[in-house]
Amino acid sequence: MKNCENCKQDHDGSYGSGRFCSTKCARGFSTKAKRKEINEKVSNALIGSGHGNVKLTCKNCQIEFEVGWNKRYAKFCSNSCSITNRNIGSTLSKEQKEKISKAVKKLYKNGKTVYGGKTNWYDYKDIRVQGSYELRTCYILDHWKEIGKIRDWEYTNDRFEYVDLDDKKHNYLIDFKVYENNGSFYYLEIKGYKTNIDTLKWKAVKDLGHKLKVWFEEDIKEKEIWKE
Repeated sequence: MKNCENCKQDHDGSYGSGRFCSTKCARGFSTKAKRKEINEKVSNALIGSGHGNVKLTCKNCQIEFEVGWNKRYAKFCSNSCSITNRNIGSTLSKEQKEKISKAVKKLYKNGKTVYGGKTNWYDYKDIRVQGSYELRTCYILDHWKEIGKIRDWEYTNDRFEYVDLDDKKHNYLIDFKVYENNGSFYYLEIKGYKTNIDTLKWKAVKDLGHKLKVWFEEDIKEKEIWKE
């Protein structure tokens, strides 16, 4: 008799090399090892991948300050400097604001990513993603590709126009594009929570005939590597 390395139950050793009692235990053991590997990779990315602190210059007070690697794209040394800079921006003339708006729209049109918001950005292979949810999604999608569940995926620059509650037009940037094995694809949006504006954005995409899926935190946890 042999002892299964996964469930620790005795078995006759007739399955495979004899290390496990069944296919289920063999796969379960493999996913446990993969879970540890993925968690370590995500953890390293979130804490800065072992890099030291970096020195930056505040864009408001011009004083040098030091932050951890994961905050290396910070623009201000403190909340007060950030607020002060924001208040200065609120005094811009209508012409200045329109000029900035046109510049941003031009970046969108040329396929450039416009960065904003308070969520941290993380490096994953040759792309930068926003927030830990998107980072974990990259690992999930890469594993799905590895096991043949999907054909491929990309962190997309695809944008769609939607109309807000005040009948103003805006551009909506989709997070991921997932290519299925049958040749079709669907868009994948990663969210911490849902807003009324999100409903308008998602409707605009679906009205054009596109398939759109939305993952929240609980969805990401359910789909992580050791759950597949």
